[in-house]
Amino acid sequence: MKRASGAAKRIGLIVIAEGAADREGNPIQAEQVKKLLSDSGMDVRVTVLGHVQRGGQPTAFDRILGSRLGCEAARVMTEGVKSGTEIDPCIVSLKNNKIINLPLMEAIKRTQSVKECFRNRDFQKAQELRGTGFSKKVVMSRMLSVMDVRPVPEGGKRLHIGAAFIGAPAPGMNSGIRALVKIAAYDGNVVTVFHEGADGMVEGDFVQLSPDECDLWSMRGGCIAGASRSTINPSNVQAVLARFKELQLDCLVLFGGFEAVTSSLTLADHVTMPVYLIPATISNNVPGSDFSIGCDTALNTIVRAVDCIKQSAASTRKRVFVIDVMGGNCGYLAVLSGLASGADAVYIPEQHVNIDQLQCDAYRVMDKIVQGCQRGIIIRNENSSPHYKNDFVTALYAEEGKNKFVTRSSVLGHIQQGYSPSPFDRALAASFACKVYRDIVKRTTKQNFAPTDVVVVGIRGSATNFTPVRELLMDIPRRVPLDNWWLDLKPLVQTLALPPSTARANSTCTAKCAHCNEN
Repeated sequence: MKRASGAAKRIGLIVIAEGAADREGNPIQAEQVKKLLSDSGMDVRVTVLGHVQRGGQPTAFDRILGSRLGCEAARVMTEGVKSGTEIDPCIVSLKNNKIINLPLMEAIKRTQSVKECFRNRDFQKAQELRGTGFSKKVVMSRMLSVMDVRPVPEGGKRLHIGAAFIGAPAPGMNSGIRALVKIAAYDGNVVTVFHEGADGMVEGDFVQLSPDECDLWSMRGGCIAGASRSTINPSNVQAVLARFKELQLDCLVLFGGFEAVTSSLTLADHVTMPVYLIPATISNNVPGSDFSIGCDTALNTIVRAVDCIKQSAASTRKRVFVIDVMGGNCGYLAVLSGLASGADAVYIPEQHVNIDQLQCDAYRVMDKIVQGCQRGIIIRNENSSPHYKNDFVTALYAEEGKNKFVTRSSVLGHIQQGYSPSPFDRALAASFACKVYRDIVKRTTKQNFAPTDVVVVGIRGSATNFTPVRELLMDIPRRVPLDNWWLDLKPLVQTLALPPSTARANSTCTAKCAHCNEN
C-alpha cells in the first residue's frame, strides 16, 4: 500500500472475508487493518457491505443455474416415483459446466474436511478442496496486485510481448490487457499494444503500456486501446511480419472473435513466433472455448432489457414482444437469454425455423394468455432465418393473436456491446491472460516455431487449455464452431414455456408439425 501511494495511485482496495484469520487462527478485523494503515499516515475508510450482498436482481447465470438445477431435481424425483425405488439423498450441483448428482454424505464429508484443514493450519489443502481453480486464482490475484516492475536478472532477457484487438469490441477486453501488462511487469517484461487491430500493425500505431496506465481499466467497457475488424490476411501479412521484426517481438497475443481466428490462421502459415488467441466476443462463437470474454456481460444486458420490456408488457394487458438479439450465426445469446428471462419461444440459426413452428408457437402463446398470462416474450437471433425476419414474425403473431393480444417488436442493437464488464468476464479475462503469459515464458525458450505454436486458449468444463488453430472444429464460412454445449439447453426453454397440461389438451394449434408433436 505504501508503494501504491508513492506511485501516486489515488485509490487502494483491501478486501477482507468475514471469516479471515491469520496463520495462528486469530480473526483479522477490518478495524485492525485500518489502524495499521492509519498509523502509517494513510487516510483509510472502512465499508462493511453486509446484507446488500444478498439483495439485488439475480444475474443471468444465477437464473439459468436455478432453472437447470430445479429441472434436474424434478427429473430425479419423477424417475424415482415412476420406478418405485427409494432415492438416495443427493445434492444437485454444477461441475465442469454439467449438472451432476453428488451423494449428500460425500458432500457433507468434503465440507467437514475443509474445516479440519483450517484446524490443522493446512491452508493449501483447504484451497484445493474449494475447487480445481481456486488455488490458481489466489496466486493470480496476488500477482495482479503487484505495483513494481521487477528488474531483469543479470544475463537474462526481457520479453517483448505484442498485443492487438481484432474484431468488434467486447466488455472485458480492457481487463484482459490490464492483467497481461501487470503480470508481465511482475517478471520485468513489457507489452506493446497495437491500436485498431491489423491497421495499427501495418501503420505502426502502437504504444508500450505500463501497469500504472491500465490499472483502472478492468471496470471499463469497450476497448480503450481500440479494436478493429481489420484482419491479418495474405495481402498485408508481410508488412505485419516486418513490423514484428522491427519491434523485436517475442510473441503476439490477439484478443477477438472470428476475425482474430482467421488472422491466426494466416499467421500459422508464416509463423515466426508463438501466437495466442484469447476469445473475446459477445457472440461466444470462437471454437475451442465454452465461453468468450464479453458474452456474459452481453447476456446480462439482454436480460436486463427483457426485464424492462416484460414490465412494460405486464403493465399494458396482453402484449407479446418479439425481441431481436445479436450473435451473428451463433444462437448462444438467444438461447441463454431466453432461458434466463422466461421466453415463450427462441429462434436460432442452428435449428431450422419453419412456418408450422411459428404458427404453433403463436397458438401456444395465445393459449397461455387466454389462461390468464398477461404477456409473451419471443426471442429471435438476428440471423435465425433469411426469410422469417423480425417484421415477418411480428406480423404473424399479430395476425394469429388478433382480438387476443397485441404484438410489438424490439431490436436491442448495439447496447449489447456496451456496459461495464460483469465480474465473470473480468475474472475470465484475467484468467486467460495469466494462462497465456505462463505459457509464453515456457514457449519462447524454443528456437524454431511451427504452426502448432499458434493456439487458442479456451475453457472447457473447469480446465483451461490450448488448442492449435489448425485443429479447431469450425465452419469458417458461417463463422461458428461445430460443437456447441449450450444447444442442450434449448429444449429446457421450450419445456419451461409450456402452458399447463389442461391448456395443452385444449390447444388451438391444429398444425401437424414435429415441434407440436414433440411437446
